[in-house]
Amino acid sequence: MKKILLIFIVSVAVILTSCNNTPKEGEPEGHATEEAPETEEHAEEGHGQEVHITPEQVKEMGIVVEPLKGGLVNSKIQRPATVKFNPDKTVKMGPRISAKVEKVQVDLGDNVSKGQALAYLSSMELGKIKAGYLSQLSHFQTKQKAYQREKKLYGEKISSEADYLQAKAEFENARADLESSKATLELFGIAAENVGNQDYPLSYFVLNSPLSGVVQERNLSPGQTLSPNSTPIHIVNNSEMWVMVDAYERDIAYIQTGQAISLTVKSLPGKVFTGKIDWISNALDPDSRTLKIRAVVNNKKGLLKEGMYGTAGIINNEERKNPIIPVDAVQKIETEQVVFIPGDEEGSFKPVEVITGNENNGWVEIAGNIKIGEPVVTAGAFDLMSTITSKTRSAAHGH
Repeated sequence: MKKILLIFIVSVAVILTSCNNTPKEGEPEGHATEEAPETEEHAEEGHGQEVHITPEQVKEMGIVVEPLKGGLVNSKIQRPATVKFNPDKTVKMGPRISAKVEKVQVDLGDNVSKGQALAYLSSMELGKIKAGYLSQLSHFQTKQKAYQREKKLYGEKISSEADYLQAKAEFENARADLESSKATLELFGIAAENVGNQDYPLSYFVLNSPLSGVVQERNLSPGQTLSPNSTPIHIVNNSEMWVMVDAYERDIAYIQTGQAISLTVKSLPGKVFTGKIDWISNALDPDSRTLKIRAVVNNKKGLLKEGMYGTAGIINNEERKNPIIPVDAVQKIETEQVVFIPGDEEGSFKPVEVITGNENNGWVEIAGNIKIGEPVVTAGAFDLMSTITSKTRSAAHGH
Protein backbone atom coordinates (compact mmCIF):
# COMPACT_ATOMS: atom_id res chain seq x y z
CA MET A 1 0.00 0.00 0.00
CA LYS A 2 2.81 2.42 0.90
CA LYS A 3 4.53 1.57 -2.36
CA ILE A 4 1.38 2.46 -4.40
CA LEU A 5 1.04 5.80 -2.54
CA LEU A 6 4.66 6.73 -3.26
CA ILE A 7 4.21 6.03 -6.99
CA PHE A 8 1.11 8.29 -7.05
CA ILE A 9 2.88 11.22 -5.39
CA VAL A 10 5.80 11.05 -7.80
CA SER A 11 3.42 10.96 -10.78
CA VAL A 12 1.53 14.08 -9.60
CA ALA A 13 4.84 15.99 -9.14
CA VAL A 14 5.95 15.15 -12.67
CA ILE A 15 2.63 16.34 -14.12
CA LEU A 16 2.77 19.62 -12.18
CA THR A 17 6.35 20.27 -13.32
CA SER A 18 5.39 19.69 -16.96
CA CYS A 19 2.50 22.15 -16.66
CA ASN A 20 4.76 24.92 -15.28
CA ASN A 21 7.19 24.54 -18.24
CA THR A 22 4.51 24.74 -20.92
CA PRO A 23 5.04 27.83 -23.14
CA LYS A 24 2.50 30.61 -22.86
CA GLU A 25 0.40 31.39 -25.88
CA GLY A 26 2.41 33.38 -28.43
CA GLU A 27 5.78 32.45 -26.93
CA PRO A 28 8.26 30.22 -28.81
CA GLU A 29 9.12 26.92 -27.25
CA GLY A 30 12.34 26.76 -25.27
CA HIS A 31 12.17 30.48 -24.23
CA ALA A 32 9.11 30.61 -22.06
CA THR A 33 10.91 31.74 -18.95
CA GLU A 34 14.10 33.29 -20.45
CA GLU A 35 14.36 37.08 -20.96
CA ALA A 36 17.71 38.55 -22.19
CA PRO A 37 18.64 41.68 -20.23
CA GLU A 38 18.99 44.85 -22.39
CA THR A 39 22.46 46.37 -21.98
CA GLU A 40 23.23 50.06 -22.26
CA GLU A 41 25.08 49.36 -25.50
CA HIS A 42 21.99 47.77 -27.08
CA ALA A 43 19.78 50.54 -25.78
CA GLU A 44 21.87 53.08 -27.63
CA GLU A 45 21.72 51.36 -30.99
CA GLY A 46 20.17 53.59 -33.62
CA HIS A 47 21.56 56.78 -32.06
CA GLY A 48 24.76 56.85 -34.18
CA GLN A 49 27.40 58.75 -32.19
CA GLU A 50 24.93 60.06 -29.62
CA VAL A 51 26.40 60.15 -26.12
CA HIS A 52 24.50 59.62 -22.84
CA ILE A 53 25.78 61.05 -19.57
CA THR A 54 24.37 61.49 -16.10
CA PRO A 55 23.28 64.81 -14.58
CA GLU A 56 26.37 64.63 -12.36
CA GLN A 57 28.62 64.28 -15.42
CA VAL A 58 26.88 67.23 -17.10
CA LYS A 59 27.78 69.34 -14.08
CA GLU A 60 31.33 68.02 -13.84
CA MET A 61 32.01 68.67 -17.54
CA GLY A 62 30.65 72.20 -17.29
CA ILE A 63 28.30 71.62 -20.19
CA VAL A 64 26.27 74.70 -21.10
CA VAL A 65 23.39 74.62 -23.59
CA GLU A 66 22.23 77.92 -25.07
CA PRO A 67 20.26 79.08 -28.12
CA LEU A 68 22.53 79.44 -31.15
CA LYS A 69 23.33 83.10 -31.61
CA GLY A 70 23.35 85.17 -34.76
CA GLY A 71 25.61 88.16 -34.88
CA LEU A 72 27.47 90.72 -36.91
CA VAL A 73 30.85 89.15 -37.48
CA ASN A 74 33.81 91.20 -38.57
CA SER A 75 34.18 89.99 -42.15
CA LYS A 76 37.95 90.36 -42.32
CA ILE A 77 39.17 87.13 -43.86
CA GLN A 78 42.72 86.19 -42.82
CA ARG A 79 44.65 84.24 -45.47
CA PRO A 80 48.33 83.43 -46.21
CA ALA A 81 50.08 85.70 -48.69
CA THR A 82 53.39 86.13 -50.53
CA VAL A 83 55.02 89.40 -51.60
CA LYS A 84 56.29 89.72 -55.19
CA PHE A 85 57.68 92.40 -57.48
CA ASN A 86 55.28 93.88 -60.01
CA PRO A 87 56.55 92.48 -63.35
CA ASP A 88 55.19 95.56 -65.13
CA LYS A 89 57.62 97.66 -63.09
CA THR A 90 60.63 95.37 -63.43
CA VAL A 91 63.12 95.50 -66.30
CA LYS A 92 66.14 93.35 -67.16
CA MET A 93 68.65 95.37 -69.11
CA GLY A 94 71.10 94.04 -71.71
CA PRO A 95 72.94 95.21 -74.84
CA ARG A 96 70.91 93.25 -77.49
CA ILE A 97 74.22 92.92 -79.38
CA SER A 98 77.69 91.55 -78.63
CA ALA A 99 79.39 94.28 -76.62
CA LYS A 100 82.27 95.01 -74.28
CA VAL A 101 81.71 96.76 -70.93
CA GLU A 102 83.68 100.02 -70.81
CA LYS A 103 82.31 101.61 -67.63
CA VAL A 104 79.61 100.80 -65.05
CA GLN A 105 77.77 103.79 -63.57
CA VAL A 106 75.61 102.15 -60.87
CA ASP A 107 75.85 99.65 -58.05
CA LEU A 108 73.44 97.35 -56.21
CA GLY A 109 70.75 99.23 -54.32
CA ASP A 110 71.28 102.53 -56.14
CA ASN A 111 68.19 104.58 -56.89
CA VAL A 112 68.02 105.49 -60.57
CA SER A 113 65.82 107.78 -62.64
CA LYS A 114 64.23 107.09 -65.98
CA GLY A 115 66.78 107.70 -68.75
CA GLN A 116 69.79 107.60 -66.40
CA ALA A 117 73.00 106.00 -67.76
CA LEU A 118 73.63 102.59 -66.20
CA ALA A 119 76.73 101.55 -68.17
CA TYR A 120 78.87 102.48 -71.20
CA LEU A 121 79.47 99.68 -73.70
CA SER A 122 81.26 99.33 -77.02
CA SER A 123 80.48 97.15 -80.02
CA MET A 124 82.31 96.99 -83.33
CA GLU A 125 79.16 95.62 -84.96
CA LEU A 126 77.07 98.49 -83.68
CA GLY A 127 79.78 100.95 -84.78
CA LYS A 128 79.42 99.65 -88.34
CA ILE A 129 75.63 100.00 -88.15
CA LYS A 130 75.97 103.61 -86.95
CA ALA A 131 78.48 104.37 -89.71
CA GLY A 132 76.06 102.89 -92.22
CA TYR A 133 73.30 105.10 -90.91
CA LEU A 134 75.44 108.24 -91.21
CA SER A 135 76.30 107.26 -94.79
CA GLN A 136 72.61 106.76 -95.59
CA LEU A 137 71.80 110.09 -93.96
CA SER A 138 74.39 111.90 -96.11
CA HIS A 139 73.14 110.14 -99.26
CA PHE A 140 69.56 111.09 -98.42
CA GLN A 141 70.45 114.73 -97.88
CA THR A 142 72.25 114.83 -101.27
CA LYS A 143 69.30 113.29 -103.12
CA GLN A 144 66.88 115.55 -101.27
CA LYS A 145 68.69 118.67 -102.49
CA ALA A 146 68.89 117.31 -106.06
CA TYR A 147 65.18 116.57 -106.07
CA GLN A 148 64.27 120.01 -104.74
CA ARG A 149 66.46 121.64 -107.43
CA GLU A 150 64.97 119.56 -110.28
CA LYS A 151 61.48 120.22 -109.00
CA LYS A 152 62.07 123.97 -109.12
CA LEU A 153 63.62 123.84 -112.59
CA TYR A 154 60.80 121.67 -113.90
CA GLY A 155 58.29 124.14 -112.54
CA GLU A 156 60.06 126.96 -114.39
CA LYS A 157 60.05 124.87 -117.64
CA ILE A 158 63.85 124.78 -117.59
CA SER A 159 64.36 121.08 -116.76
CA SER A 160 62.76 118.17 -118.57
CA GLU A 161 60.11 115.96 -117.05
CA ALA A 162 62.44 112.93 -117.32
CA ASP A 163 65.13 114.64 -115.21
CA TYR A 164 62.53 115.65 -112.64
CA LEU A 165 61.06 112.14 -112.34
CA GLN A 166 64.51 110.55 -112.06
CA ALA A 167 65.52 112.96 -109.27
CA LYS A 168 62.25 112.24 -107.49
CA ALA A 169 62.75 108.46 -107.71
CA GLU A 170 66.32 108.67 -106.40
CA PHE A 171 65.13 110.85 -103.50
CA GLU A 172 62.39 108.42 -102.52
CA ASN A 173 64.81 105.46 -102.67
CA ALA A 174 67.32 107.31 -100.47
CA ARG A 175 64.54 108.12 -97.97
CA ALA A 176 63.49 104.46 -97.79
CA ASP A 177 67.09 103.37 -97.21
CA LEU A 178 67.46 105.93 -94.43
CA GLU A 179 64.26 104.79 -92.70
CA SER A 180 65.49 101.19 -92.85
CA SER A 181 68.78 102.22 -91.25
CA LYS A 182 66.91 104.08 -88.49
CA ALA A 183 64.81 101.00 -87.78
CA THR A 184 67.98 98.93 -87.39
CA LEU A 185 69.33 101.39 -84.81
CA GLU A 186 66.03 101.29 -82.90
CA LEU A 187 66.32 97.51 -82.61
CA PHE A 188 69.35 98.12 -80.39
CA GLY A 189 67.77 100.96 -78.46
CA ILE A 190 69.74 103.68 -80.26
CA ALA A 191 68.03 106.96 -81.12
CA ALA A 192 69.05 108.00 -84.67
CA GLU A 193 69.22 111.69 -83.76
CA ASN A 194 71.96 110.97 -81.21
CA VAL A 195 74.27 109.15 -83.64
CA GLY A 196 77.37 111.19 -84.37
CA ASN A 197 76.58 113.85 -81.77
CA GLN A 198 78.56 112.31 -78.90
CA ASP A 199 82.18 112.92 -78.05
CA TYR A 200 82.97 109.18 -77.99
CA PRO A 201 83.56 106.70 -80.86
CA LEU A 202 80.67 105.31 -82.90
CA SER A 203 81.25 101.89 -81.36
CA TYR A 204 80.28 103.26 -77.94
CA PHE A 205 76.72 103.27 -76.67
CA VAL A 206 74.93 103.86 -73.36
CA LEU A 207 72.67 101.47 -71.49
CA ASN A 208 69.93 103.75 -70.10
CA SER A 209 67.27 102.87 -67.53
CA PRO A 210 63.76 102.82 -69.02
CA LEU A 211 62.14 103.51 -65.62
CA SER A 212 62.81 104.94 -62.20
CA GLY A 213 63.60 102.39 -59.53
CA VAL A 214 66.34 100.53 -57.67
CA VAL A 215 69.22 98.44 -59.00
CA GLN A 216 68.26 94.89 -58.00
CA GLU A 217 71.00 93.02 -59.88
CA ARG A 218 74.36 94.11 -61.35
CA ASN A 219 76.24 91.27 -62.98
CA LEU A 220 78.82 93.08 -65.10
CA SER A 221 82.23 94.72 -64.74
CA PRO A 222 84.58 96.71 -67.00
CA GLY A 223 86.28 94.61 -69.68
CA GLN A 224 83.58 91.94 -69.64
CA THR A 225 82.08 90.82 -72.97
CA LEU A 226 78.30 90.54 -73.04
CA SER A 227 76.24 88.39 -75.38
CA PRO A 228 73.14 89.74 -77.15
CA ASN A 229 70.82 87.74 -74.85
CA SER A 230 72.46 88.69 -71.55
CA THR A 231 70.56 90.88 -69.04
CA PRO A 232 73.17 91.82 -66.42
CA ILE A 233 71.30 94.75 -64.85
CA HIS A 234 67.84 94.49 -63.26
CA ILE A 235 65.89 97.57 -62.25
CA VAL A 236 62.75 97.33 -60.11
CA ASN A 237 60.30 99.98 -59.05
CA ASN A 238 59.23 98.67 -55.66
CA SER A 239 57.03 101.59 -54.64
CA GLU A 240 54.15 99.16 -55.16
CA MET A 241 54.31 95.41 -54.63
CA TRP A 242 52.12 92.53 -55.62
CA VAL A 243 50.61 90.45 -52.82
CA MET A 244 49.55 86.98 -53.94
CA VAL A 245 46.88 85.55 -51.61
CA ASP A 246 45.69 81.94 -51.28
CA ALA A 247 41.97 82.12 -50.51
CA TYR A 248 39.72 79.15 -49.76
CA GLU A 249 36.85 77.99 -51.91
CA ARG A 250 34.35 79.09 -49.26
CA ASP A 251 35.68 82.69 -49.52
CA ILE A 252 34.61 83.13 -53.14
CA ALA A 253 31.22 84.65 -52.33
CA TYR A 254 32.81 87.33 -50.15
CA ILE A 255 35.70 88.47 -52.37
CA GLN A 256 35.68 90.87 -55.31
CA THR A 257 38.05 93.19 -57.11
CA GLY A 258 38.41 96.61 -55.55
CA GLN A 259 38.19 95.30 -51.98
CA ALA A 260 40.67 96.70 -49.50
CA ILE A 261 43.25 94.42 -47.91
CA SER A 262 45.79 94.80 -45.13
CA LEU A 263 49.09 92.94 -45.03
CA THR A 264 51.21 92.06 -42.00
CA VAL A 265 54.52 90.19 -41.96
CA LYS A 266 56.24 88.68 -38.93
CA SER A 267 59.59 90.28 -39.76
CA LEU A 268 58.02 93.77 -39.53
CA PRO A 269 55.99 93.69 -36.30
CA GLY A 270 53.54 96.52 -35.90
CA LYS A 271 53.65 97.47 -39.58
CA VAL A 272 50.47 97.26 -41.64
CA PHE A 273 50.51 97.71 -45.41
CA THR A 274 47.32 98.52 -47.31
CA GLY A 275 46.17 97.95 -50.86
CA LYS A 276 43.35 96.70 -53.07
CA ILE A 277 42.51 93.49 -54.90
CA ASP A 278 42.95 93.92 -58.66
CA TRP A 279 42.71 90.31 -59.90
CA ILE A 280 40.94 87.10 -58.92
CA SER A 281 41.72 83.83 -60.68
CA ASN A 282 38.97 82.11 -62.64
CA ALA A 283 40.13 78.65 -61.54
CA LEU A 284 40.87 76.84 -58.29
CA ASP A 285 44.23 75.18 -57.85
CA PRO A 286 43.48 71.50 -58.54
CA ASP A 287 45.81 70.28 -55.78
CA SER A 288 45.35 72.74 -52.91
CA ARG A 289 41.77 73.78 -53.84
CA THR A 290 42.73 77.39 -53.18
CA LEU A 291 41.90 80.48 -55.21
CA LYS A 292 44.72 82.82 -56.28
CA ILE A 293 44.10 86.50 -55.59
CA ARG A 294 46.37 89.44 -56.39
CA ALA A 295 46.45 92.78 -54.63
CA VAL A 296 48.59 95.86 -55.19
CA VAL A 297 50.05 97.20 -51.94
CA ASN A 298 51.74 100.52 -51.22
CA ASN A 299 55.47 100.19 -50.44
CA LYS A 300 56.73 103.78 -50.67
CA LYS A 301 59.31 103.21 -47.92
CA GLY A 302 60.60 100.04 -49.56
CA LEU A 303 60.13 97.89 -46.43
CA LEU A 304 58.45 95.00 -48.23
CA LYS A 305 60.81 92.58 -49.98
CA GLU A 306 60.07 90.05 -52.67
CA GLY A 307 59.50 86.58 -51.25
CA MET A 308 58.24 87.73 -47.85
CA TYR A 309 55.47 85.63 -46.32
CA GLY A 310 52.65 87.31 -44.46
CA THR A 311 48.95 87.37 -43.67
CA ALA A 312 46.47 89.26 -45.81
CA GLY A 313 43.31 90.55 -44.20
CA ILE A 314 40.61 90.82 -46.86
CA ILE A 315 38.08 93.37 -45.69
CA ASN A 316 34.53 92.83 -46.93
CA ASN A 317 32.37 95.80 -47.78
CA GLU A 318 29.48 94.52 -45.65
CA GLU A 319 28.95 92.75 -42.36
CA ARG A 320 26.82 89.60 -42.39
CA LYS A 321 24.47 88.22 -39.74
CA ASN A 322 25.27 84.51 -39.55
CA PRO A 323 25.05 81.75 -36.92
CA ILE A 324 28.03 82.23 -34.60
CA ILE A 325 29.36 80.09 -31.75
CA PRO A 326 32.38 80.12 -29.43
CA VAL A 327 35.41 78.68 -31.18
CA ASP A 328 35.85 75.97 -28.49
CA ALA A 329 32.32 74.72 -29.15
CA VAL A 330 33.44 73.40 -32.56
CA GLN A 331 35.20 70.04 -32.29
CA LYS A 332 36.61 67.56 -34.79
CA ILE A 333 35.55 63.92 -34.95
CA GLU A 334 37.57 62.02 -37.51
CA THR A 335 37.45 64.34 -40.56
CA GLU A 336 34.29 66.25 -39.66
CA GLN A 337 33.88 69.52 -37.76
CA VAL A 338 30.93 69.26 -35.42
CA VAL A 339 28.93 71.04 -32.73
CA PHE A 340 26.76 69.26 -30.17
CA ILE A 341 23.01 69.60 -29.69
CA PRO A 342 20.79 68.01 -27.01
CA GLY A 343 19.28 64.63 -27.87
CA ASP A 344 15.72 63.46 -27.32
CA GLU A 345 16.45 62.14 -23.83
CA GLU A 346 17.77 63.97 -20.81
CA GLY A 347 21.56 63.76 -20.64
CA SER A 348 21.93 62.81 -24.31
CA PHE A 349 23.91 64.85 -26.85
CA LYS A 350 24.61 64.27 -30.51
CA PRO A 351 27.09 65.84 -32.94
CA VAL A 352 25.99 67.83 -35.97
CA GLU A 353 28.42 68.44 -38.83
CA VAL A 354 29.10 72.10 -39.65
CA ILE A 355 31.30 74.19 -41.92
CA THR A 356 33.19 77.02 -40.26
CA GLY A 357 33.62 80.49 -41.70
CA ASN A 358 35.23 83.68 -40.45
CA GLU A 359 36.69 83.78 -36.95
CA ASN A 360 36.96 86.87 -34.77
CA ASN A 361 37.44 87.54 -31.06
CA GLY A 362 36.80 83.94 -29.98
CA TRP A 363 33.69 83.48 -32.14
CA VAL A 364 33.35 81.63 -35.42
CA GLU A 365 30.69 81.49 -38.11
CA ILE A 366 29.10 78.11 -38.77
CA ALA A 367 26.83 76.71 -41.46
CA GLY A 368 25.01 73.40 -41.30
CA ASN A 369 21.78 71.69 -40.29
CA ILE A 370 21.25 74.04 -37.37
CA LYS A 371 19.57 77.44 -37.20
CA ILE A 372 19.82 80.56 -35.10
CA GLY A 373 17.81 80.11 -31.88
CA GLU A 374 18.12 76.31 -31.72
CA PRO A 375 19.79 74.83 -28.61
CA VAL A 376 23.48 74.05 -28.92
CA VAL A 377 26.32 73.19 -26.56
CA THR A 378 28.47 76.31 -26.08
CA ALA A 379 30.73 74.95 -23.33
CA GLY A 380 32.00 71.44 -22.55
CA ALA A 381 32.06 70.29 -26.17
CA PHE A 382 35.62 68.97 -25.87
CA ASP A 383 34.61 66.52 -23.11
CA LEU A 384 31.66 65.29 -25.18
CA MET A 385 33.94 64.73 -28.14
CA SER A 386 36.42 62.86 -25.94
CA THR A 387 33.62 60.65 -24.60
CA ILE A 388 32.53 59.70 -28.11
CA THR A 389 36.03 59.00 -29.39
CA SER A 390 36.92 56.91 -26.33
CA LYS A 391 33.77 54.79 -26.77
CA THR A 392 34.58 54.35 -30.45
CA ARG A 393 38.07 53.08 -29.60
CA SER A 394 36.70 50.77 -26.90
CA ALA A 395 34.16 49.29 -29.31
CA ALA A 396 36.88 48.72 -31.90
CA HIS A 397 39.05 46.85 -29.37
CA GLY A 398 36.04 44.82 -28.24
CA HIS A 399 35.55 43.47 -31.74
